[in-house]
Amino acid sequence: MIERLEKLPPLTQRVLTALVGMPILVALCLWGARPFVIFTVVLALIGRTELQRAYAQCGIRPNALLSLLGALVPGAVLLLRPPLGGGMPAAPLSLLLILACGLVIASLLETGVASHPKEEIHTGRNLAYGLLSGAYVALFGGIALLRLTLWHGPKGLWPSLDGGAALVLLTAACTIAGDSGAYFVGRWLGHHKLAEGLSPKKTTEGLIGGMVASLLIGSGLGQLLLGSPIFGLIVGALAGILGPLGDLFKSALKREIGIKDFGALLPGHGGILDRFDSLLFTAPIVALVATDLVHEKLPGVLRRR
Repeated sequence: MIERLEKLPPLTQRVLTALVGMPILVALCLWGARPFVIFTVVLALIGRTELQRAYAQCGIRPNALLSLLGALVPGAVLLLRPPLGGGMPAAPLSLLLILACGLVIASLLETGVASHPKEEIHTGRNLAYGLLSGAYVALFGGIALLRLTLWHGPKGLWPSLDGGAALVLLTAACTIAGDSGAYFVGRWLGHHKLAEGLSPKKTTEGLIGGMVASLLIGSGLGQLLLGSPIFGLIVGALAGILGPLGDLFKSALKREIGIKDFGALLPGHGGILDRFDSLLFTAPIVALVATDLVHEKLPGVLRRR
């Protein structure tokens, strides 16, 4: 089956993969916060494996403990349950302490390995790339955090829809719209290269097209899901800006080690990190904006019914 998919045109592969993957994402999101967060942990663990394998190809061994701790951050977010609906969250302090202890243990382990070297010593490099890998896959925790975020604004056309689920669906839709808009507009009208050294096919025209698509989808779904087209526009703007940045950051990591994709799990897309790169940068910021701490400072029109 996979071999047949690989023979299809890239765009067809992307569409077929989306037709299978999107219903799963939506179903898990609507099922509940716990199964959705477990799903993000699985995604983070797969992403960690992709990074470890990619770096191993060029002789780099990211510290396995640090990258593992990063992949478990979505689960920690669920267990620690930061009170995003109100009050100052205390959970991040516990999470930072856990990560600090992990860094100390990882440093001791790398020091132990270096004390009986079988090859060149790369203690600092292993720890640095371990921190990078852990921090990157820890961004899946932002997606989990978004699902746990409470929404105190108006209700959309589906009043019983959980606010966290609505935020995830809105953010994912804006991100996908931005990616798709940038792809098609760049393909048809693109002439000015955006970041040729990182992604030769990306254009300024595509970036603008992606932003417009994100804003349009954000406005419509913001009204439908949350009863606030203004907040939908904010999410659309964030997706239109942060999504491409996440994609370019992923491209920079791949160019550094000379690979095309981080994996091949998703035909037409590559690996998990290749598919979720834009959402990883967008979701944590949307979660921050949607909290009471920031939401109370936004225009009052966001809370009108």
